[in-house]
Amino acid sequence: MPETLIPDTTAYLLLGLGVSTVIMGALIARFVLKYRSLKQDEAALEQIAQS
Repeated sequence: MPETLIPDTTAYLLLGLGVSTVIMGALIARFVLKYRSLKQDEAALEQIAQS
């Protein structure tokens, strides 16, 4: 009976994890930047409302 060879896919696993980490990091950074921008907009609107 022939021996079954299982390919080594460790490199693909690490590549996939790296890509996923980069995408999640970019998404979190975008949320943080959006939050800061919204806070600035809120402050500007409050200043306009007080005028």
